[in-house]
Amino acid sequence: MYRRDSPIPLPIAPASPAEHRAAVLRAEEDRARERQRELDSQVSPMLAAAERIQIWEKLHALRLPTSAIHPLVACIAVQTQLTLQDVAAEQQRRRLLLHSAVPQIVPNDRSP
Repeated sequence: MYRRDSPIPLPIAPASPAEHRAAVLRAEEDRARERQRELDSQVSPMLAAAERIQIWEKLHALRLPTSAIHPLVACIAVQTQLTLQDVAAEQQRRRLLLHSAVPQIVPNDRSP
């Protein structure tokens, strides 16, 4: 519910406490449905390993560890239904991307 005469939508208080409770419950249910959709997509065989890991990272607000022996690697594999090899391959892909993005300093053979 917003005021129509305002250039910026301003929330209007619900007419009753029951309406407010219902609105809060609807918002909670919407958030729960969205989280469930994300949880479902993190295990979807239709998505690539990189996408599933990105979804996991978003849901948990964590990054994929760079170490292959980090305890979270096994957790990520289980929760995304990927193999440890899939997760390791994504770690390697990211490592290669990082190193290819860093400019290499090449010594200059020309002397002034």
